[in-house]
Amino acid sequence: MTCLMGITPTGVVEPLVFEGALDGSIFVPWMRDRLVPQLAPGTTIVLDNLNVHKNAAARQAVEAAGCRLLFLPACSPDFNPIELANAKLNAYPRGAKARAFDPLVDAIGEGRDRITEEDARAFVRHCGYEVPE
Repeated sequence: MTCLMGITPTGVVEPLVFEGALDGSIFVPWMRDRLVPQLAPGTTIVLDNLNVHKNAAARQAVEAAGCRLLFLPACSPDFNPIELANAKLNAYPRGAKARAFDPLVDAIGEGRDRITEEDARAFVRHCGYEVPE
């Protein structure tokens, strides 16, 4: 099971839970149709170095919207606010001890709902990024 989401200074955006691993057939439409429309031109999207993140079609969708991609250095979870959000989110599926898809999705949703704007801003600041007002 994979949970794909963005984290902005206002909270979690466009979460998607699915069975299996992330690949271009999932990432590109999510980026193009779900994440990018939520962002203002000039937004920088910070990604880790997962190969699927380096998809040319995803980059084209981001750049067409007036945004840019920035890739973290290899092995740099300390600069990735999504890691902090995931740590908080992951407590809910573990606590629910859910093993089937629907209960897991519910537990992930509960965890996502607990990530507040204040949390998101703190995650971004903690990783050394400026938080716009």
